[in-house]
Amino acid sequence: MNEPRHIGLNIIFLEPWMGGMVTYVYQLIPELLELRPDVRLSVFTNPSARETLAGQPWADSVELVTHPLVGRKFTRAVSELTVLGTLADRRGVDVLHSLAMITPLRMRAVSVVTVPDLIWWHHRASPSRLTSSIWRLTVPFAARRAARVLTISAASREDIVKHLRVPRDRIDVALLGPGTLEAAHPTPEAELRERLDLGTGPIVLAVSTKVAHKNLRRLLDAMAVVHERFPDAVLVLPGRPTEYERDLQQHAAELGLDRAARFLGWLPANDLEGLYHAATCFVFPSLQEGFGLPVLEAMRRGTPVACSNTSSMPEVGGEAVLYFDPLDTDSIAAALARLLSEPDLRERLTEAGIERQRLFTWRATAEATFESYSRAYSESPRSRD
Repeated sequence: MNEPRHIGLNIIFLEPWMGGMVTYVYQLIPELLELRPDVRLSVFTNPSARETLAGQPWADSVELVTHPLVGRKFTRAVSELTVLGTLADRRGVDVLHSLAMITPLRMRAVSVVTVPDLIWWHHRASPSRLTSSIWRLTVPFAARRAARVLTISAASREDIVKHLRVPRDRIDVALLGPGTLEAAHPTPEAELRERLDLGTGPIVLAVSTKVAHKNLRRLLDAMAVVHERFPDAVLVLPGRPTEYERDLQQHAAELGLDRAARFLGWLPANDLEGLYHAATCFVFPSLQEGFGLPVLEAMRRGTPVACSNTSSMPEVGGEAVLYFDPLDTDSIAAALARLLSEPDLRERLTEAGIERQRLFTWRATAEATFESYSRAYSESPRSRD
């Protein structure tokens, strides 16, 4: 199999608040460099992110490429569709891997595109209306034209086959690793409880973006049921504030959860680490995920997990989590009540979770990703030039 010698990575979309996508990029790049030090790597980024990327320990091993026309707030997708192809061709890229669904309309390089999920297809309220419209116009076209499509779970692959009509044999699955590997020093529990006003009862932790498909409204409904039995329990919801969060806060107030549901906003890494250690359990009620990275993040820290039984989450959780039906408030509440009242169950899930997360490595992600590059390149006319 002919292999590409020069890989381009399209991350001109990347912003610091993008959570799981930032983790994906920052863990994949150093693993690709270690896996194939003989391959040249060019990273195409927007000007505002270039300085942050330049500070990464692997920055000297890649070529950071940008242009004043790429990555602007309202023309980002247009620049990916147009300017990026010219930049990639000027540098003689063999394969351009677009890590977030949009790829140039024209270029000589072979196209590999990651479509992590179709959440935006099924839940139109999750991204902005403009973003959803752009993706509906561009992503099916990009996926069908790409030499290979990469995705991050078997569930997402089936969704892509069904809704984007991409042949299954052109889709490669590269499962993700267990989140961010560098663990911050945790803020002591007593300090966190006092500063964040969390009380002294059990903490139910839900690390999630505040958007509709994360199903946090039903989680609040379930917490109202749980609160009747465990009046000192507190649901803690850190994460970047969104417009939807105001609706959630109002709903919590209507349920009488003013003191039992804490919206903390974006927290520094040591505070978040401290919350994982202080939490009695972690809950992830999402209606759909491309992978479910927060489940692995909690497992790696030894926090017992309850999560939805839909889409990719059983692929990630295996037998190491307590599942519930995310559409059934009583099912969510029952799972939380079990974790709050059964220490033996928590201990079993903690041990099983730590073992389970070891099955997922960023090296395996990089290996599957480079295999996709090689398939794409070997099947293209460029490999015979």
